[in-house]
Amino acid sequence: MGKKASGVGEKGDGSTEKEGYKLLGNPTFKKLENGRFKCVQTGHELPEHARDSYAHSKHCRLGLIDAALSKNKPPLNMFNQDPLNRSKLICKLTGDTVNKSEEHIWKHMSGKRFLRMLEKKETETETEMENGGLEKQVENEAAKKTDSKANHRDKKKNKKKEIEDASKVISEIRDSSGKNSGSEDDDEFWMPPVGARWDNDDGGDRWGSGSESESEEAIGQDGGTEEDNHDAGELSKRAKRMSLEIGPSSFASRKKKKKTSAT
Repeated sequence: MGKKASGVGEKGDGSTEKEGYKLLGNPTFKKLENGRFKCVQTGHELPEHARDSYAHSKHCRLGLIDAALSKNKPPLNMFNQDPLNRSKLICKLTGDTVNKSEEHIWKHMSGKRFLRMLEKKETETETEMENGGLEKQVENEAAKKTDSKANHRDKKKNKKKEIEDASKVISEIRDSSGKNSGSEDDDEFWMPPVGARWDNDDGGDRWGSGSESESEEAIGQDGGTEEDNHDAGELSKRAKRMSLEIGPSSFASRKKKKKTSAT
């Protein structure tokens, strides 16, 4: 008989390997201070010459499955531990129960049912991603519109505030200019305090005996008498001239006529 399909090979000793052999690869060993080696996945300690034989043992292969299952490492991320049976796994995709061995896990994942369900799941995921992308795009556009509206409102508020500030400044300038003009008017139209005179005359020196006031009054009186005497002399001279020119008879006749007309 010939060799089987993929997943089947020969061991170093000539024996045939099963399907899915070393599906999870080789274990990892860590050297200890005492010269021995420790399996990182299972925690088992062994001498250096026993590492190869332990890597093919059933204990090691089950330990690799449990470690990958606990860390959700592919391909064990498609399975869950059966809570009712420690040696069983449950497929997340198909819901089938599978033996906890690399051979059975390989066969299940290579089956038509698993592959069909996997393809369906991938299609649904792609559709969800596309729809999610569209929804996200719509949300982004809506967010942009909201942001633009908010920015527009903020700009309006800022502009309104600037106008209010400008009007406030103008009113303050007008008030200050009005106060200044009022103070200038007060300085220009000064009012004396109550009880005081415009000429600041308190009447104290009005009846005094100052030499200046007496001399001015005396000068005024003397000047008036001289002018009056001069005018009187002129009048008397004119009257004498008129009496000489007209004569005394004219005055007498006029007086008589006035008396007869009155009788």
